[in-house]
Amino acid sequence: MSEDAWDLRLALARERLAPAMLLVGEWVGAGHAHGEPVTARLRVRPILDGTALEVWEAVGAHEDLCIYRFDADNGQLEVTHFLPGVVSQHPVELTADGLVWVTPPGQPAVVWTMRGAVVVSEVVWPGQRIAEVQLTYRRA
Repeated sequence: MSEDAWDLRLALARERLAPAMLLVGEWVGAGHAHGEPVTARLRVRPILDGTALEVWEAVGAHEDLCIYRFDADNGQLEVTHFLPGVVSQHPVELTADGLVWVTPPGQPAVVWTMRGAVVVSEVVWPGQRIAEVQLTYRRA
């Protein structure tokens, strides 16, 4: 790949990831998970020269890590989600006020919504109207 082609690829990755950069920073949150009240922490930082976002989240005793990136080969924003013992990858769609994971049938939707100075994270199973997990984050 030529240097010009490489530079264009990096610029495209940064451009497509730019809307998610609003999440960069340290956040503290509260809400509910599986019917129980919880507190949470969220840390979001750009990595790989701004072409990916590392998102670390701790909800109660649960921890997970996500890497968001734009795949120039398929023209898709993607998330790789790491849980203890499990790794999954999903396409991501940007919405007017956040982003949503495009998950296979039978799996929950993961939705991030910016609402002014707060970020709301929700996990909603198919057929359910109430989020299984809902957290409201504020900057730390």
